[in-house]
Amino acid sequence: MENMSDLTGTVTTENGPKWKKWGRRWIFSDFVRKGVRAALALVLLIFAVYLTGSMPDPGFSDRVLFLLLRLLRYASLILSAFSLCALGFNVRRLVYHPNVRNALGLCFYFLTGIFGAGFAMLNSMIISVAGGNG
Repeated sequence: MENMSDLTGTVTTENGPKWKKWGRRWIFSDFVRKGVRAALALVLLIFAVYLTGSMPDPGFSDRVLFLLLRLLRYASLILSAFSLCALGFNVRRLVYHPNVRNALGLCFYFLTGIFGAGFAMLNSMIISVAGGNG
């Protein structure tokens, strides 16, 4: 039977199993970190399309603009949720491995969470100013 130590992240030595140099990997934390980046890109893309569509020249219809606002609301809330989870994982990482890179990551996830909440509030403000047709 093959040695299954590569799947668990351990190396078997004569003194017993030891962790590899990179340690344990959390699949969920990687998913959340990639989710923050994807949600941030999605929010920026939807907002850019909304801004170009609200100009008089391209002239998207009101129905399409409110659809974009609805998509922006959901994407910004997903961004806030992913940022909050990533912030929690990064606080743990900063406690166990304090360095500048982890501190900058903590600031990045905090700012993306604020950014997502700000876009959700901006969305609500635009809908209320437009007459509540959201």
